[in-house]
Amino acid sequence: LLTGAAFWFGASRPAGDIGPFYQVMGAIAVASAIGESDGLIESSTGIKVEVFYIPLGLFALFKIHKNRHHFGAFVDEFTSHPAAGFFGSAFMMIYVLARFLGAPFLWKATLGANYHPDIPQTVEGYLELLACYLLLVGTIGLCLAPRAHDPTSLD
Repeated sequence: LLTGAAFWFGASRPAGDIGPFYQVMGAIAVASAIGESDGLIESSTGIKVEVFYIPLGLFALFKIHKNRHHFGAFVDEFTSHPAAGFFGSAFMMIYVLARFLGAPFLWKATLGANYHPDIPQTVEGYLELLACYLLLVGTIGLCLAPRAHDPTSLD
């Protein structure tokens, strides 16, 4: 998730007018990474992770409000790019498939006496990890698309 955030922030300048929305996507990726590592953060800092969401949310709201007239162009590019399918697949995997296959009743009914309580958590964790990989691949696909401003060109 943090690698994806680095791609979003790195591609924001070459993206031109829709670059601020790439920064918003980067902030969302950082917030997701914070959410996934909440136990580690809270145990090492003693601070609730929700506190870290406040500046990220304010940053995102500021960028969206300041550049709201380019939002349509961002949505058009995001939804028309083939990499958007990776995002759709990842969200379906996280919110539908992982929740269903991570349900203990499914594994109890399927495995019977061979059921172990760690199986649902392991399956759900694996599917969420696979979804993070799909998000990274989709992010790379969107961020490496041709841009109006090439940062490597000689101006």
